[in-house]
Amino acid sequence: MFGTVATLVLLAGLAACSSEEPEREFLGVQRITVAMHNDLPGLSYSSNYDRSGLDFLMFQHIEEEIDVDFSEPVDVSSGDRVTQLIQRKADMTIASFSITADRMDEIDFVGPYLKTRQGFLVGPDGAGIERLADLRGSQICTWQGTTSVEALKGIRETAGADPVTLTDASDCIEQLIDGQVKAVSTDQAILYGFARQYEKEGLRVVPDVTIGAPQHYGIGLPKGHTADCRKLASWLKKHVGTSSWIRDVETSLPTLIKEDAGWISSHKPSAAEIEARSCRDSISP
Repeated sequence: MFGTVATLVLLAGLAACSSEEPEREFLGVQRITVAMHNDLPGLSYSSNYDRSGLDFLMFQHIEEEIDVDFSEPVDVSSGDRVTQLIQRKADMTIASFSITADRMDEIDFVGPYLKTRQGFLVGPDGAGIERLADLRGSQICTWQGTTSVEALKGIRETAGADPVTLTDASDCIEQLIDGQVKAVSTDQAILYGFARQYEKEGLRVVPDVTIGAPQHYGIGLPKGHTADCRKLASWLKKHVGTSSWIRDVETSLPTLIKEDAGWISSHKPSAAEIEARSCRDSISP
C-alpha cells in the first residue's frame, strides 16, 4: 500500500513539472536591461527619476510587445553604448544610436526608427548665422563617442571653423550658453530637443544647414540572437507605419515639427530601410 501511494505521489509530481511552461527568454535572458541616455531632451531625458522622450516611448512600446520582464533602464554615455552591449551590462540600447558599418561589425541593430541629419545649434549671439559660411572663424562643439565627431573633422576646410570635442552634451550646451563656442553640432533631432529645453536662453537650430550623411537611429542588440532580432525588426516595420509613431515624434520633438513642415518624409524610415540595416553584419544594398 505504501509503495502504491509513493508511486502515485511521484507520478503526480512529474506531471506537474511537465505541465509547467519554460521560463520566457528574449536575447538569452529572462529579464531585459535597456541602456538609455539621460541628458538629451526630446529623445532620452531623465529628471527627478522620470524619463521622457522619443527613445523612452520606444522602450515602452517594446516592453509591451516583448513577453518578458524588463528592468528599469540604466544610463549610458555615447562612448559606452557598444561596450555595454558587448560586455552584457545591457541587453538592449535605445539611445539615439546611429547605425554605422563599424558598429555593425560588433553588434546588431534593429532600425532605423528615426532618420535625421547633422546640423547646428546657435545661441542668442548667433542671430545672423543662416549659412555654413557664417560660422567661419568660430568654434563648433560636439561630444565624444558620436558620429558627429567624424563629420566635423572637415569643418576647418569647408567652413573655416574649428571643431571642439568635449566629454558630453551638457558640456557643449553650457559653453554655448556662456558664449565660449559659437555653435553646437550634432543630429538635428537632438538639437531641436535642446532648442526647446533652452528656448528662454535663445538657443535655435539653424534651418536647412546640414553636413555629413543621414543618420539612422537603431536599437542596439548583442550579436548571436538572430531570431529575436528578426522578431523585433518585424514589429518595428509595422510600428513606424502607425499613427502611434507619428504621435510619439510630435509629442517628443514639437520644435522639429514646427520648423519642418515636411518632417514625415525626411524623418520617417521605410520598411526597406529597416530591412537593409536590421540583424546584419553590413548594410544591404
